[in-house]
Formats: sequence, structure tokens, C-alpha cells
Amino acid sequence: MNTEEVLFKSASAALSRQFLDGSMPAGHNGPYRDPETPVRNTSHWLISYLKSYELTGENKFKEAAEKSLSYLMSEKARPMKATFWHRKNPKKDFSNGLMGQAWTIEALEYAFRFFGDDAILRLAVDVFRLHPYKSAHKAWETVNVDGSIKGFDPTFNHQLWFAAVGGVLSKHGDQEIRTQVLDFINGLSDSMKTYSNGVIKHHPTGYQSVGKKEKLWAHYRHFRIPRKQKEYTYLKSIGYHGFNLYALGLIHNEFPELSFFETSLFKSMIAVIDSEEFKSKISYSPYSYDYNPPGFELAFALQKFGDRSKAELFLKEDFKRSYSEEKSQWGLKNPIDPETAAARVYELYQLSKMEIVIHD
Repeated sequence: MNTEEVLFKSASAALSRQFLDGSMPAGHNGPYRDPETPVRNTSHWLISYLKSYELTGENKFKEAAEKSLSYLMSEKARPMKATFWHRKNPKKDFSNGLMGQAWTIEALEYAFRFFGDDAILRLAVDVFRLHPYKSAHKAWETVNVDGSIKGFDPTFNHQLWFAAVGGVLSKHGDQEIRTQVLDFINGLSDSMKTYSNGVIKHHPTGYQSVGKKEKLWAHYRHFRIPRKQKEYTYLKSIGYHGFNLYALGLIHNEFPELSFFETSLFKSMIAVIDSEEFKSKISYSPYSYDYNPPGFELAFALQKFGDRSKAELFLKEDFKRSYSEEKSQWGLKNPIDPETAAARVYELYQLSKMEIVIHD
């Protein structure tokens, strides 16, 4: 089997689960257990349906994509005409920070390139531009579903992904978005932190702190964090390493000439993938195979920046844990959140076709 077959077989198996309004079944954001609306998974499936149509020419995929797009452009997905409504946990923002918005903007941009309807692009651009960007902090602020500003999204991979989809949007001519994205990327050598082995830190110490006093206070707070919590955060960072590299791959697609990709910092992020410690610890990180699909993410990163043959180990493990041969669909074996895991098969749309040996 190859990665393209996995994508369109999974998309075909999912067709029967699409609701009449075009939405797809919602999950609960994996280990975070936040009940979600259908917006996230419908965004992912929209890309899978479009890519599957491009691979097979079968109209059933185009029709499913049209229904998914109709849902995302409806009042159900954006009930207060501001940001997209992604989650229902009353203790958190309903927009899912920058990350939820990035996933839907990513899908809308892909749909615009397929359908050519300017209304799709306008929606994506309008939602992106709702988010204030502060150059001093190298960060965007979260916007609630009612349009109010919540403050900076503190999770680094959310900021990175928002920059990545902004870069994709900017190629359609919006100079304000392009300026923000390039300012963010040009600050990565300072804002993006890694452990000594090259693993990207989930919460870089001092990120979004401005001024010497704020940065010193951030380092002091980090120093006071208990050892067990630091160890857990390291495992979390390993689980998200491929997710971060995938976003950097999207950025490289649009800005391949950027000097950041020649830095020793970036090269260490790629080199660590081949270390025995990384291979061992990613196997049991709770934010790895049971939530993120590192096989897809690391394969994409290695295709762009390293040795693609080194992706086989991660792809094979991903398949073993997530692919149901009985139902010909990705993600259904996921023990935590099968609906979200199934939808994330969409990440294959960026990969060049790779053969996968599922059984030895």
C-alpha cells in the first residue's frame, strides 16, 4: 500500500458518515478531552476529499467536498460572524486559540485553489486578519467567536501553524499578512527554542516576554517547575516535534529562500529524528501516535529537509496503531479520539507518494 491509497481509501470509507448539512463527526481533541464542534474535522475532511478527487477523478469526492465547504461557510460554523466555533469547553475559548482557526483557514485556502470562488478566499483572509499581530512579542492574539480579543495564544506550535497558513494565504496577494508572517519567521531564531538534542520546546522559555525583567521572570518561573512536570513537557514536545516540522515545511513551500532553514538550530531539529532516544520516546509519548500522526508529519519533514528513507520506521508504526485494514480507514483504531484521528489522514495531502510495507 502507498500513502495516496491510504488517503483516498480513508476518504471513501468516511463518505457514509457525512451529515446532511455537510459536516463530519466531531471529536474531542484527543488527550485534551475538549468536546468539539464539527468544524475542525470537517476542515480536515474537506482537504482529504479534494485531494482524493484529484487523485482518482471520482465525483463522489468532489460532491462531499462541496458539502463540507458549504458547512464551513455557513452560520453554524461561524455563528457570530467572527472566528470559527471549534470547541465547546466553557473553561476555554471556543475558537481553540490560533490553532483551530489555522486548520479551517488551511482548508479554505485549498478549496479556493480548487473551486476558484473569491468568496472562499475572502472568508479565509477576513478571519486571519481579525487576529492582531504584535511585532514586539512575535505573536498573534486569540480572537473569540464573538470577535473580542482574548490575548496572546501562549502555545508556540499554534503561533507557528498560524504563520504557516498565513504564508499560504499571502501568495494570493495580501501584503499585510505577508509582512506579519515574514516578521514572525525572521524572529524564529530567537523565539523558537530547542532542547540540547534539537527537540522543539512546546513552551519556549521567555517567548512573548518583552524586556529584560519579563524575560528574567520567565526564566525564574521555569526554574521553579518541578522535575516531573519538566519531564512530562519534554515527552509532550517529542510528540509535537513532527507537528512543528510539518508547519515549517508549509512555510518552506512558500519561502524556501529564508536563511532560517540554513541555521544550525534548524538542522538540529532534523538531525534529532534519527537519534535512538527520539525513536524510543516518541513511541510512548501521549501526544504522539495516539494523537498526532508522526509518521505523516516526520515523513513530510524528511522529504523536504532530510532522508525520506528514515521515515519508514515512523510510518510503519503509525499504520500499525491507526490503520484499520478491515474498514480500509485511517484512525479508527485510535484509543483516545478515533474521529479526530480519522480526520487527520488529511495530512498526507502534502506528501509525495511513499510505499509502505505494513507487514514484514
